[in-house]
Amino acid sequence: EMGLSHRQANPLYFVDKTSRLVQEAAAILQRRWSPKPADKSVWMLPSIDPTAMYPDYYKTNFHFQTDGWMSSDSAKVYEASSETIFFGRQDAMQRTALVPLAKWFKDRKLPADGSGVSLLEVGAGTGRFNTFIRDNYPLLDVTLTELSPFYLEESRQNAQYWESARRKGQPSGQTRFVQAAAENLKQFADESFDAVVCVYLFHELPRHAREAAAAEWARVLKPGGIVVFTDSLQLGDRTVMDNVMGNFEKMNEPHYGDYISTFLPQMFLDAGLTCDQKLVLSTTKTLSFLKPHSP
Repeated sequence: EMGLSHRQANPLYFVDKTSRLVQEAAAILQRRWSPKPADKSVWMLPSIDPTAMYPDYYKTNFHFQTDGWMSSDSAKVYEASSETIFFGRQDAMQRTALVPLAKWFKDRKLPADGSGVSLLEVGAGTGRFNTFIRDNYPLLDVTLTELSPFYLEESRQNAQYWESARRKGQPSGQTRFVQAAAENLKQFADESFDAVVCVYLFHELPRHAREAAAAEWARVLKPGGIVVFTDSLQLGDRTVMDNVMGNFEKMNEPHYGDYISTFLPQMFLDAGLTCDQKLVLSTTKTLSFLKPHSP
């Protein structure tokens, strides 16, 4: 992405993202230092229907971000904002998810370009990480799910840019975009995908949603397939950070305290998967799990 022809090298693109970031940072800091109850919610009303598309836990402005996940402005500033929060480390930390995926490809002797392989990315956000996956496996058959329609549209636009700027007319696999919650993938049949990937989502889910999501990912995964999960460190992963890790909950992350103290592998083991790899980089961890073939 460092080539001069890439949009990130365009001064107008840089000015637009910087302007959005400055405005958003000021709004976040104001909410953070003088929070009112309204500062933790978005424009959506609570639902009395437990089967509604948007669960109530979703209707908060995580990180004190304007509109939470529910506006185009939020989607367009998210990557610049999160890279700033992580001092430019976010892309590198996300890419740790590629490590177990690469090993799985090698172990199963799958085509290096991803042809014939289907991958589901859950909670794909702006779709930026998905372009990293497709850089490595351009012929993958990819499906992205995202609950926010605004972020789903942003991911579609980023995929279109990848098609035009990165592949330059070379063949690429099919890409689909589906609005869905991580814990409710009813649109997909059992054993639909060879791989399931999720980056930076679990810490924003309440425990019951995490457990349901793990079960759903296992359900849609084919035997022999892999789940790759990348998210925040947890207590004990880097003990030097244990005393300060919980501070992130103050950034309107209501489920973070429970997340960092939960033994996550058990959710995937209970869903019938087996443990594969664990990787730690900076403030991020990656876990991978495999689905055994039926006896």
